[in-house]
Amino acid sequence: MTFASAPLYPNVSERSILWIVGVVQFINILDFMMVLPLGPDFARAFAISNTQLGWLGGSYTAASALCGILISSFIDRFDRKLALLTAVSGLMLATCLGGFAWSFNSLLVTRVVAGLCGGPATSIAWSIIADIFEPQRRGQAMGKVMGSFSLVAIVGVPFSLDIATHFGWRMPFFVISAIGLMTLAVIYMIMPAMKKHLTLQQKPVSLLTVLRLFTKPPNYLVYLYTLLGTMASFIVIPNLSAYVQFNLHYPREHLPYLYAAGGIVSFITLRMTGKVIDRQNPSFMSFISAFIFILTLLCVFVFKLPIPAIAFFMLFMFAMGMRNVSTNTLATRVPPPEDRAGFMSLFSCFQGMGMSLGAFFSTMLLSENADGSLKNMQTVAIISILLSFVVPVIMHYVEKYKKANVI
Repeated sequence: MTFASAPLYPNVSERSILWIVGVVQFINILDFMMVLPLGPDFARAFAISNTQLGWLGGSYTAASALCGILISSFIDRFDRKLALLTAVSGLMLATCLGGFAWSFNSLLVTRVVAGLCGGPATSIAWSIIADIFEPQRRGQAMGKVMGSFSLVAIVGVPFSLDIATHFGWRMPFFVISAIGLMTLAVIYMIMPAMKKHLTLQQKPVSLLTVLRLFTKPPNYLVYLYTLLGTMASFIVIPNLSAYVQFNLHYPREHLPYLYAAGGIVSFITLRMTGKVIDRQNPSFMSFISAFIFILTLLCVFVFKLPIPAIAFFMLFMFAMGMRNVSTNTLATRVPPPEDRAGFMSLFSCFQGMGMSLGAFFSTMLLSENADGSLKNMQTVAIISILLSFVVPVIMHYVEKYKKANVI
């Protein structure tokens, strides 16, 4: 029997695992994503500039990247269920503490702790999917799980914005913590122990394992396209809420509709892309997504065409959804079962590095006008465009290596 061709526990269906992993990803992504559109609210509450908001997203993802490096050498030594429970528990505690933040610096500290837990939660989730679904069905499975990203945009972020409007910015942190506690109970009661990969893992636990995972072809190419792709996205994403409000003059009270519309497009895109990738190469979809992404940035930030904010946001989410499924699906096809959690931890690490570098870099490039609008977004967009050109090319070389070698 092929390790990844059947569920690891006969009493739990693939659908049950997909639901559990999907809910975990929903909470994890919402915990990260809600902070970005709430950025201008934090700026008002703590009397800071909108250009500093990149630090919130960057601190979370930098911590996630650091934790990915630290745990990648030993995470495959543990039951995936226990590892997931631990990561989600830490994430919920950090989120709850974020609601009690009394200054911008204290909020940053709680986001760092959340990142230390959120990164491992993501890598464990992808490892669970890779353990259960064979490569020929993995794209569709990951597309379904990544649909949680769309649901966050459709339901989670608008709900968080609405709660913040009526009850203040602290309340979304407390609501997410409560949902996370209920999810922990579901994981504990329903998910089986997942230890079968332990029988395949015979390598010593050391930092040499990290070096081996990084240098083994074509792993380093996967990490490179992940780093560049997330940089291309997150040099723009942390500033979108401030840009549409102060540069495009989109009303704050209508932000929930903006994210909901983008989320609906993303939901459809993720499910469609997952099915196509199971029949086509991931790099093929990556080329298409890069074209749409680059065209969108050119129209809005470089040429500054009068495109409605909601249309721009929908195109942006459409391209992002296609790229995310493509890059993640190709990554899960590279490592053998005994290396999956460690490989995906490093994969999440490089995702976090790309996000933090993009967010921090945009903070250094941007400045603020007297009315709160952002200056130099054109430069930010051009850098994102240049990075986006490279990603599908590297993915193509990864696929060529896979065809020529048994890995």
